[in-house]
Parts: sequence; structure tokens; C-alpha cells
Amino acid sequence: MTFKPDHRLIDAYEEATLLDEKGLEGLCPSYTELTEADTRYRDGELLGKGAVKEVYRTFNNHTKRWIAMARLRADRGAEFYDLFVHEAWLTASLSHPNIITVHDAGIDRDGRPFFTMDLKGKSNLADRATGKAAAGRRELLEIFMKVCDAVAYAHSRGVVHLDLKPENIQTDEFGEVLVCDWGLAKMVGETEEGEDEMPAALRPIDNMTLMGQIKGSLGYMSPEQVVPGSVKDHRSDIFALGCILHLILTGKPPFLGTQEEILKATRGAEMVPPRNRYPDRHIPAALEAVVLKATALAPDGRYASVPALRHEISNFLEGYSTLAEQPGFFREARLFITRNRLPAAIVLFSIVALSVVSVLFIQHLERQQRVTAIERERAELFETEAEVATTLYHDELERSEQERIDLARKLATSASDLKKLGIFVRPFETVREARKLVDSAYALNSDSANVQLQRFSLDCICLNFRDALADPVQPQSDLADYLLFAKAFPDFDFTEDHRPSTGQLHGFLERAREINPNRKALMERMVAYDYAARSVVENYAPVVEALLEYVNQRKSAAELDHHPEGSSLVLRSGQNIRLAIWDKWGSNECLLRFLPFRTFKAVVDGRFYPGDLQGLQVETLDLSECKTLVFNHPVDLPLLRKVVIRPGQIEAQTLRDSIHANGRFEIVEP
Repeated sequence: MTFKPDHRLIDAYEEATLLDEKGLEGLCPSYTELTEADTRYRDGELLGKGAVKEVYRTFNNHTKRWIAMARLRADRGAEFYDLFVHEAWLTASLSHPNIITVHDAGIDRDGRPFFTMDLKGKSNLADRATGKAAAGRRELLEIFMKVCDAVAYAHSRGVVHLDLKPENIQTDEFGEVLVCDWGLAKMVGETEEGEDEMPAALRPIDNMTLMGQIKGSLGYMSPEQVVPGSVKDHRSDIFALGCILHLILTGKPPFLGTQEEILKATRGAEMVPPRNRYPDRHIPAALEAVVLKATALAPDGRYASVPALRHEISNFLEGYSTLAEQPGFFREARLFITRNRLPAAIVLFSIVALSVVSVLFIQHLERQQRVTAIERERAELFETEAEVATTLYHDELERSEQERIDLARKLATSASDLKKLGIFVRPFETVREARKLVDSAYALNSDSANVQLQRFSLDCICLNFRDALADPVQPQSDLADYLLFAKAFPDFDFTEDHRPSTGQLHGFLERAREINPNRKALMERMVAYDYAARSVVENYAPVVEALLEYVNQRKSAAELDHHPEGSSLVLRSGQNIRLAIWDKWGSNECLLRFLPFRTFKAVVDGRFYPGDLQGLQVETLDLSECKTLVFNHPVDLPLLRKVVIRPGQIEAQTLRDSIHANGRFEIVEP
């Protein structure tokens, strides 16, 4: 067979490889436009001006998008070049979701430095914290914690900001928070330039950053920044964060007056307690104490680190006391009751009921003793009525015995009610209080089947099978199948102070699925109590995987890739997966709550039910790799900020109708 070249292929090859400029433009117009772009950036409008630089809205001709470009002010000479470039390089070295991103840096045609950043909205924390449209206190405190996250990250890299103020914190309506303007930032231990002489005579305008011997922003700089030559470290940033917290609580900066008055007040950290100056703002004493500690005159008197300060705010939002307020017993008790209204009410009711019934029981005993004494006197005086007196005496004893039995029954019932209502809210405290009620009931009537049942149930929840088997329930009891678990692990004798290893708990859950697969709520109660009772929770993902295997009734129901340090969790499942127990005995909340994370991604080949995520404290939710989404009921995700889906996967409005968050969340389709 003779090969003959096809002239059509030759023509096509020559056409593709020998295109002239006009032909190339027709074939690849976008490529041609990119090659012909004579300048990369096209200036737009001025967005803002600072002491050193100006920021413009600029169009990138190469990437076809608007960006922010920082340029050195026209009236700033070469003595500012290194300061400007230092800011660009240092900011670019910090990679954190709450720190502005620098994309490019260079020298323009005039030989002056510039750098580019993401273009964000025009709103900053000062706008959100003041004025008629100010955000709520909780929202502002959540923004403050994100600022703390950014500053803590910078400190971990050896960088201090030294110019933290509300105007340098960008925010938007979707919850994004960015710490900007790192022009005064330095590495810890680095010698600051310009401490001995000013590069130029600069006058502060409003809240503009000061340069020269005093570097920082009036009203937010620390006392050591006012004194040239003083050591400035991470505690200087903590002082500024305390001033920002003051603005959040009061709507005003901590130091007011002329420039000289503000500098004098800053030098001595002369801050009027916010509750005294602004009584109409109803500032919590706990937060005032945090402000005053963060802004202490001596750096050693402030918080030792930014995470310690952030933890105080987190404690306040979750209903706990702050260390700064030095709470007493009654303060801690009031906060505990506030955090646990339902269990506290139940315990209080049980205590009152126990007290009332106990008083009645004692009164009956006293009455019985009086009746007995009277009858004995009658028997002595009237021998002929001895038989009548004896009969009355035994009748009274029988009535007292019945009252004792009734009291034991009521205590056992109260313990059962407390357990049902509080086991998933405050598992550890609920079991402890229920145990007290059951022990009192057992002392009154150890033969009661209900009392024995409640003791047995609590022992099983605690995985104390040794005690459970010592006084087991009757075979005809509703909990008789619990005996199968106890007999399979007779050496388990765990208490609130002695918990199983995660390996032991994982092994128990796997074996329990083989013994009896129909006690899902019991397994959830056991894990909830174990999680709450542990002083330190580590490597808990295998336990949650085993719990999901029990609930979904199959081996390897889900694989969990948990990264606590990054606060992320990825769930992978090759089939349909359920993550919650929806019945009257379960919590109706997500079983993944026993793992700490803020970012969650589900990779599911079968059906995935977002409603099963009920109650998670998740900020980012990635559903883009779920084959089928089934929204069978709404779900509350209070902290949600972003949902990732694939194009065409589900209508955006369906997501917003089905997911309830505290604020409006962003929907991303990559």
C-alpha cells in the first residue's frame, strides 16, 4: 500500500503555524490583547490618603480586574522609600484570612515604589462601631476576635503592627475582616529607623498616623510608643486592641481632647473606666475589666498574649466569666445558671420538691410519734383499749411506709426527667445531679424497680458496667438489653474522674453495633457524657467515626480528616450518610459536634442531608463534592459565613431558605 500525503493536512498545518498578525488576532483575540497591553495598571479614583501613602482604585490590564494600588504620596521623598517597600514586603509575608493580601510590588515609570492589594469595600470598623447604623455588640465582638486572630498570627511570625486602630480594620456585611496598613510594623527586636530624628516634619490630621520620634495613631498607641527609645513589642499591640475594644463598647475612643491632652493621657494610660464615663451604654463589668487590663500602664500588667485577650471575649460571649473581672462565687453561680437555664431549673425544682416532700415526711414521722405516745398512754390507762391502740399504731406505721415509698418514686422520676432534658445540654452536670437524686431514692427504698432502673441506666451511660452488673435490672425490664453491653465489657468501671482511652471507646462502639444495633440514642448519650467528662480531648475522630458506623449500621460509614490546628474537617463517604439521630431520645443535633472545627467539607457519593449539621459552629461549609443534597428540614448554623457549591448543584434561594445563620452568608460557585 503506497502512502500519499493529504494536501489538506499540509494546508491546515501551514495555516496554523504561519499566521500573520491579522490572522493571529482573528484566531486568538484575548491573547493578542494581552500581548499588546502597553501598561499593566491603569489608575482610577483615589480611595484614601494616609501619612505616607495614597491608595487608588486601579484596573489591572493583564488580569482584567479592579485592584487597590498603594503609592507613595507625592510630597514624600526618598527618605520614605525603604519604609514603603518594607511595608509591602512585610505584609506580603503574612498569609492569614484576616490580613490584607499583597499581590505585586514594583517601581513605576517615575522611579517611585508601589504595591497592589485586593480591592475591598469602603467600610471599616470605625464605621461599623459608631453612628446610627452601628452594628450590634455581639457582631462587633466577633469582628474583634477575628482581629485578634490576625494579630496573634502576626505575633507568631515575630511581627508587631504598632498602628492598630479601627480605620485600619476593613469589614463588610458578609463577615470578612481584614487588618491593613502595616506601615509601622516591625520584627520583634528590630531597631526602628527614625527614633533619633524625624524624616520630615509631619503634622497629624484627625486620626492620621504620626511619624517620626513618635510613631502611631493618637488615641490608640501605647504609652511606650509615646516615649522615644522605649521597648515596643506584642504588648503594645495588646494596648491598642484594648483601645479598640473601648470604642466597640462605647462608640468613642478612650482618649479625647487636643493632641497634647491625648498624648499626656496616653503617656500615663489615664483612661476613665467606661462604665463611669458612659453609664447609659450599659457596659458589662466583665468587658470593662478586660479593657482596663489590656490598657494597663505597665506592659507586664496587660494580657500576656493576644490569644489570652481573645479567650476573655470568647468566654464572655459563651456565658463564662473573664479572668480580668476576678469573679466571686455568686458571680460564677449566676453565669452558670444563665448558661444552663433548663438543667438549673430542673435541678432547682428537684431540690425544692425533695425539700418539700422531706419536710412532709418528717412532719408525718413526728405525728406518728405523737400518736404512738398517746396510744401508749391510753393503753396504760385503759387496758381494755390496748387492742385498739395497737391497731392504730400499725395503721400509722403503714401510712409512713407508703409516704417513704412515694418519696423514693418521686425522686427517681425527677432523676429520669432531669436526665432526659439535660443529658445533651450539660451531660456531665446532668449525670452528677441525677446520681444524687437516685442515691437519695435508693436510701429510702432500695427495693424499688424504678430506682434500680435509674441507677443501672446512669452506670451504663458512664460505662461503669462493673457496678451495673452488681445490681442489674430485671430481665423483663425495658433496659434489659443494656445487660448485653455490660456483660460484653464486665471490666469497664469508668467514672467521671477515670475515663476510657479513645481506643477503648472506639472498640466498645464497634462491638456494640454487633451486639444490638438499635440503641443509637444510648450510644450518643455515652459519647456525649464521655466527651464532657474528659479534662483533655485529643484524637477523638476515631470515636466519632465509630459512632457514625453505629448510627448508619455499616463499617467505614465515613472517613474523617480532622485538623484541629487548622480548625477544619473533611468527611468522605461512598454511600448515603446520616450525621444526626432524629427521634425523641436523641439530641437531634449533629454528631460531628464532638470535634472542634470552623471549616467543613463533605465529599459524599450518595445522599447527604445538610439538615443533619444542626447546631454546628461552622463558618465555611463546602458541599460542592456531594452527589445529592437532600434538604428534608431547615438547619441552624449561627456562625455560617460561606457556602461552597458547584455550578447548577442547587438554587441559591433554596440554600438561603433552608440554612439559618446569624448574618447573611456568601454562596460561592468555583
